[in-house]
Amino acid sequence: MANNHTLTPAPLTFELPRSLVDRIHSCRGRLGLKSASAVVRRALADFNFAAFRAPRREQCQISVRLSPAQKQTLFHYARLKNVSAGVLLRSALETLSPRIASGNRTGQRGSAANTPPKKAAGRPARKVVGRKPVKKKHR
Repeated sequence: MANNHTLTPAPLTFELPRSLVDRIHSCRGRLGLKSASAVVRRALADFNFAAFRAPRREQCQISVRLSPAQKQTLFHYARLKNVSAGVLLRSALETLSPRIASGNRTGQRGSAANTPPKKAAGRPARKVVGRKPVKKKHR
């Protein structure tokens, strides 16, 4: 059975690079349109969807293992900065210096450069009997 409901205009949210937002505002003034929505509607009306070919994506997906502390830090700052964890991860990778990224860290080579530092020897932590672990609350 066909649906008799008509689609009502509803806001759609897109994340666009600043250059496209600037282009929208530029076209709005140049074309004498009243809103950014009018510019987008015009662009969609003129666009040749049949001839569109998606650009080749230069990205690929990887899976990594993070310590619980690193994962917690990553997601904490993602919420705090109002960005995705992926944005923070890409930014962190982009700030690696070429020397560190090539694995030549402080003169070490191979897998030794990627191993975490060993814990200092000392007395083992005492166990406290009769207490429940306290969970930290995140703000």
